[in-house]
Amino acid sequence: MLTMNSEMSKSYKNLSLTNIELDHSLEEIVESGFKGLDGCLFLGKCLETDTNASISDFPDKTGYECFINSVNIDDYVDEGYLEQAVCFVRSVFSQWNEVQESKKLVAILSMDEFGVKVKFHVCRVGEEWLSDELEGYEESILVVDSSDSQFY
Repeated sequence: MLTMNSEMSKSYKNLSLTNIELDHSLEEIVESGFKGLDGCLFLGKCLETDTNASISDFPDKTGYECFINSVNIDDYVDEGYLEQAVCFVRSVFSQWNEVQESKKLVAILSMDEFGVKVKFHVCRVGEEWLSDELEGYEESILVVDSSDSQFY
């Protein structure tokens, strides 16, 4: 499942991933693997971020995962934010599919004038991070899950 709003579609259709390698600092996040906590799954590096948030602060596991599994691509690279974000998601999905064949991982890319943010959560029945109406968001939005082989 790959969906995006019209704002993201404009950027995504011009995206060229030829000869793009994932930045080393983002690759370190991928290589940190996944860790379980409170029935949720997190990227290891994201779980190391100092926060006082707990699962009780969120309405569901999806919200908690999206809060912790949030990566500002522009904190790691100086240019090519969307290209790096797509490569990052592809790498995370590749890692995920090696260890979690029965569950889908959802990636949400949001882009504004400042950069690109990527969030991840496990696909759960009855839990959503975003509205189904992506056109209602001001920023560019792309949603894809780890079962979409066309994305990678």
